[in-house]
Amino acid sequence: MKTLTTLSQDVFNSKASEMTQQKMLRKEISLSEFKVIDNTHIDIDGVSIEMNDKAYKELLFRLRLPRAFTKRWAAQFGNQGLAKLIEVMKADRMDKILTLIVDPSTRQIVDVLPAGYASISNEAFVNFASRYIDQYGLDVTNMGHDSNGGVSIDCVSNKLMTIPGFDNEVFKTGVQFRNTPRHGVEVSPYLNRLWCTNGCSAREFSENFKLNSFDEGKIQKFNEHMINMASNNFQPMGAVDQIKKAMETDASLAEMQRAMNSIMRGDKSINFDYLQRYIPIERSKREYDKLGADTSQFTKAQMKNAKSGVTVWDVVNGMTNFASNETRFKIKDGDRSRIMLDAGSMLMKKEYDTEVYVPVDPFANRQLLNEDEVARMRGDQ
Repeated sequence: MKTLTTLSQDVFNSKASEMTQQKMLRKEISLSEFKVIDNTHIDIDGVSIEMNDKAYKELLFRLRLPRAFTKRWAAQFGNQGLAKLIEVMKADRMDKILTLIVDPSTRQIVDVLPAGYASISNEAFVNFASRYIDQYGLDVTNMGHDSNGGVSIDCVSNKLMTIPGFDNEVFKTGVQFRNTPRHGVEVSPYLNRLWCTNGCSAREFSENFKLNSFDEGKIQKFNEHMINMASNNFQPMGAVDQIKKAMETDASLAEMQRAMNSIMRGDKSINFDYLQRYIPIERSKREYDKLGADTSQFTKAQMKNAKSGVTVWDVVNGMTNFASNETRFKIKDGDRSRIMLDAGSMLMKKEYDTEVYVPVDPFANRQLLNEDEVARMRGDQ
């Protein structure tokens, strides 16, 4: 069993300073105040401002333009043709207000949110989290920021959670504090698997708590929430049963692909072939190739229905192992936390893809009805 490393006070202070300096610019703007140039730029007062793909997708969503429709339109008329369509769609709602989130280091729009989204500074967030870290005697294992202005702090308590019948499945329980422009402050249960020091969290835990302000009433409710979590040793409700289900359920090729996408989203230099040691999706696909099934032609539904040969728990651990322990690539701390969060979301899915799979087919070599019965059903007789 590996030794779990926690951050010293000096390292915490240094990373906290970095986090407080990570400030996103927020600009509320009406639809009449900007013009869409193409899928990567908008014009505000004659100045062209770049936006990333995520922000562009969010802009389309705020304008209620279906993604599939815009793809078809762009394929036929190009991105500039799509920009003209967007301008037409804006015409009837010029007074609608949106909030642009801009990364000051790149001057790039990284998100588009509705008007009036509450903003909690990262400095206030660090002070808030520090208070509860000290109050509950938590140890910090990881902290950092991502490219979209989000910051997070992962903490563990001295409490353990075990999975009956599985000696290697021992976890330290704790909490993850997050602050993002989109969701504000969120606090979720955090699990650290001690056998390989993998960590994960999830918004899907029922104990997830959101704050968009630090007013007295909400802080009081949050204090009660933390007391309840601590009284249950920071163990998320239903986690043991969910982990056991993940151990017993085959992951789909779609779930493996989602895991790969999560890992590779943070750093374009991450090598796809190298990642097979964490998520062996190519080995899974080769097994289908041997049977003459070309997985590159699979539909989304077929990918979800195709078993991968590994369990959901294997995929979750591949993600958290990479996020917690990989040192070959320069991965931002914020991206590590995001991957852990994505892994937790996969773990806590209400229904895994292959749960609906029926392993037996009584009609593989025969039909239920004979020809006369089929004719009668159709009214041919």
